[in-house]
Amino acid sequence: MIEPESVPASPGAPGAAHHEPVVNAAPADSRDMYAIHAMLRRELADLPAYVAATNAGDAERVEVVADHIDFVTLILHAHHEGEDVLVWPKLAERAPADAAPVLAAMEADHAEIDRGLATLTGAATSWRTNPDAVHREAVVEALRELTPVVEAHLKAEESDALALIDTCLSAPEWGEVGMHGIASLRPEQYPLFFGMLLHDLDPTLYGVLEASLPPELFKQLAVSGPQEYARYRRRLAAAA
Repeated sequence: MIEPESVPASPGAPGAAHHEPVVNAAPADSRDMYAIHAMLRRELADLPAYVAATNAGDAERVEVVADHIDFVTLILHAHHEGEDVLVWPKLAERAPADAAPVLAAMEADHAEIDRGLATLTGAATSWRTNPDAVHREAVVEALRELTPVVEAHLKAEESDALALIDTCLSAPEWGEVGMHGIASLRPEQYPLFFGMLLHDLDPTLYGVLEASLPPELFKQLAVSGPQEYARYRRRLAAAA
């Protein structure tokens, strides 16, 4: 079991409005963002099939699939919240003036995605209560509307924002963003999250993630994570 104290704590929201750069620190390496994005793309792409394949009236299987929707939306929301709190304000102070449209677009994307997440989670909650075909299709439709919006944002972030992060943030500051996301999870969810993150990951990105965590912690998660994610996917497949 991964103990809570073995995971570095998130600093939470900064207390001051001004964000001084960390002096004499290595620059951020935002390549781990590609791993997060790959995970989100895969899970969002798979979700409509899981929902559509759930038989009307099968409340037990609805719970399994709806729980997965909740977990994916939690990860996506926490990921964006970390950027809103710990990335965009620093870039607004430090990046060149011509980066302002990029930052405005990132924040607008997050607001649009939050609206889509609210629609999806509301539809999933209603589906739990009324596990019929009508409510099932409402969840599928919410996913179909949300996924292309997320995909457009991820592409824009990769093409326009990551270079700004690597130029303007330090490695410790970037590490805070990841810890903010992890802090949104319960300790018993760590293996599932890391298994989901490591699944089919490019070897170079695997190495980036390995370097970002304490060695003993990564060693544990690199074993327990894929095992837990494999069990989890089997449950989802059975539920569908």
